[in-house]
Amino acid sequence: MKLYKKIMTIVTAVENAVLAASFVFVLALTFGNVVARKIFNHSWGFTEELVVAWFVLISLLAAGVAARGGELVNLALVPDMVSIKVKKILTVISSIICVLYALLLSYEAFDRILNDHTFSPILHISKSVFWAFVLIGGISLALHAIEHCILFVTDREDNQK
Repeated sequence: MKLYKKIMTIVTAVENAVLAASFVFVLALTFGNVVARKIFNHSWGFTEELVVAWFVLISLLAAGVAARGGELVNLALVPDMVSIKVKKILTVISSIICVLYALLLSYEAFDRILNDHTFSPILHISKSVFWAFVLIGGISLALHAIEHCILFVTDREDNQK
């Protein structure tokens, strides 16, 4: 478990760097497009394709990082009213559902990478590149959900909320 935690710490650091760089990239593209449209009366048509693709990457990687800390959106009403033992069982069930969803998402993205031979309309980039972002995000989500589940279930009761 210690090795997995060390590996996931490195993965999270890389993901955080990718998230920060992606955010700056999307911000620069969007700002540049606004400036080009307002000052030069010419819009950068390619920005929509890139920004949408990068938002998918940002959303899925951020979901994975959030899952690591158990911070994905959920309804805490029931877990807050039960004992720690039941809370651990609910966490395992929730994590299994999250991992199954992430694996299904990854499988579908991988299938589309192999079978979608179309190109984006403006930049003519293979859509497989964009599906790779979904695959990366799905894998991240699954790994972090597993990590959170293991850490929550194996943690001592007095350290849990």
